[in-house]
Amino acid sequence: MKKNGRDKEREILDAAIRIFSQKGFSAATTSEIAKEANIAEGTIFRYYPKKKSLLHAAIMKGMDLFGESIAIDSLKKVIEQNKDKSPEEFLKAVVMERAKLFKDYLPLLKVIFYEIQFHEDARELFYSKITKFLFQIAEEIYEILNKNHEFQDIQPMIVLRSFIGINIFMLIQREFFPQKNVYENIEDEIEQIIEIFLNGIRRR
Repeated sequence: MKKNGRDKEREILDAAIRIFSQKGFSAATTSEIAKEANIAEGTIFRYYPKKKSLLHAAIMKGMDLFGESIAIDSLKKVIEQNKDKSPEEFLKAVVMERAKLFKDYLPLLKVIFYEIQFHEDARELFYSKITKFLFQIAEEIYEILNKNHEFQDIQPMIVLRSFIGINIFMLIQREFFPQKNVYENIEDEIEQIIEIFLNGIRRR
């Protein structure tokens, strides 16, 4: 069946995201993207006159794809389903859901997080579509965790930023340096991280 223009455009964007995530924008070429999409290089320029416009479209697609319906709604759902569980179980459910998201959308995330360093419009869009709402949800997570007022008097954002940082580094290490994995099963590692986060590393 002959593909329409929208199908071809989607395939070009998908191929561009894969190549950009592997090589970065500067090193990637439109010939590589065309080969990845299994099309003639000239076809790309029918939709995107310059490589930079293709990058911009890929980032914008990423923002829309990874925006409210994926990055936000899925997190809200797991919070609602687990909010009455113990802090350990609640945090594990949240981190497991984010770990799956990280794995499923890694090529797209690599493009977004690398390129928003250099493109102000993409950075502003990322904040308005994703970051702003994640901050709000982070406050909700803290309130759920501290419903029994067991935490020390520490700014919630510092607490959550610390926890998020630990887990992001864990996901990056497991993805790019798997030979350094202490636990083969990610669930075991997440449980250990939560134990350290909630109770510290001093002997009790």
